[in-house]
Amino acid sequence: RVCVWLTLLYLFSAPIISTTGKMMLSVARSSSGIASTRNRIFLYTKCCRGLSSAVGNHTSNESDEIPTNISPIHTSLALSVHFRHPDLGMKDYEILSRATAFLLNVDPPNPEGESSNQSAASDATSSSSTHNSRGLVQKSAFPHLKENRDLRKELLRKQHYSYDPASGPPRLPHQLNWLEFCPTNFRPKVHVVASSHVISPWLWPKYYGQDWLQIVTQEHVRYSLEVWSSDEGLNSSVNVAHDGKLKGEYKPVAKFALNPYPIHHPTEMDLAVIHLKQEEEALKQMMKLGIQPLNLPTAHDFENDDSPVFEAGEKVLFQGFEVYEANMTDQETVSGTDNTKKEEDDERLFHPYSSLGNLTLASPDRFLSQTKGGPLPEGLCGGPVIQIPASGKNGKQAPMNIRGVVEGIVPTNHDNPQIAGHASFIPSYRIREFVDFAEKIMLEQIIDSDLFKRCVDMKERKNNTRGTVYGDDGNILDSDDDDDE
Repeated sequence: RVCVWLTLLYLFSAPIISTTGKMMLSVARSSSGIASTRNRIFLYTKCCRGLSSAVGNHTSNESDEIPTNISPIHTSLALSVHFRHPDLGMKDYEILSRATAFLLNVDPPNPEGESSNQSAASDATSSSSTHNSRGLVQKSAFPHLKENRDLRKELLRKQHYSYDPASGPPRLPHQLNWLEFCPTNFRPKVHVVASSHVISPWLWPKYYGQDWLQIVTQEHVRYSLEVWSSDEGLNSSVNVAHDGKLKGEYKPVAKFALNPYPIHHPTEMDLAVIHLKQEEEALKQMMKLGIQPLNLPTAHDFENDDSPVFEAGEKVLFQGFEVYEANMTDQETVSGTDNTKKEEDDERLFHPYSSLGNLTLASPDRFLSQTKGGPLPEGLCGGPVIQIPASGKNGKQAPMNIRGVVEGIVPTNHDNPQIAGHASFIPSYRIREFVDFAEKIMLEQIIDSDLFKRCVDMKERKNNTRGTVYGDDGNILDSDDDDDE
């Protein structure tokens, strides 16, 4: 009754690239759309099933450099998929699958290093203008003056807009993400990112051979996210060793419903996005509980970033929740006779997990990493792979970017012992391609067709009204270039 399962770990027919230093994958700069399907070699493995979470033989002497305050109970959420199908004799909802999910900001971080959602949360949780977040008196004797200045600055920024403008640094139209063309009043502020095979396991018949699963459809399931916290409370100190399962006892403190309208990757990458019900209120509550939405560079950022796409030995964090029981998707039959077990009985199935990783190998569509805590356990699929954040202004931690999304592990009995048990994850530039694909679909459904066409023209650096094309610097290019575009 928990997540994951007999999983396909995709290793492309093109050999995985071994690296011994800096290198750049030429395919990484492609951001024109979803990568085409390639011939794959399917290696069947239990996706992180029944594997030890204890520290293995992998050691790292750089752990002192890793922030110990980055906790999976703040970066990750526990995802549960319940289902009920009358043809299976079911009278109540039961667990179909469980795994990890996380929040991904739609808008880039503001120049100050704080995302718009975090800013809204801080406004919502601020109890007094004369005290800081720890309850200590502000140094300024007149803190209301700063509040007034900030309010005036915000009002001036919005005065030419009917709705809130896009957040983040000032950019040209083609540099915006698709949903940034739409006011936040009419679109989500965050995506919930998860594994496609967790969200809709019936779409993955190669993962599961159970006949009963093939009659389950979207109308039979519902989704929820849980925030988990230490038994010591939300205000307990966070000191994560990033060596596997977090020490201590943890419990769910809040539960949030999701809309039953996931968007799946169109070419079989194990990715999906789904969205919160009553998002505004849910986000306020989540951020009071310490949840941190993560960030993803824009397509424009990827196109203009000259740093290596892959660097062997780069340190990342694998975070999420280990899951303890079997999934319904692992069962050959569903009896539908045990209706006495309530959802509340499942409270202790999740446990937060964080492991330091070191990148080892790469192919165009997935990276491999050695993990300090040993092979990733069941439940980490869909969890964030987090780039180690640099220190921000005034010593504050910079916004956290994802480096990828956990897909699975290399079989522990793999012929190549050097990669056996390594974590596999889909890299961030592939995540961006998919998120752009999903956001374009959403935008087309939100706004009318004429306005959508104008947004497409701006994204393609065209302005049909004026018959002009502009470059990265904002200068007007020769209108004859329209045909080339």
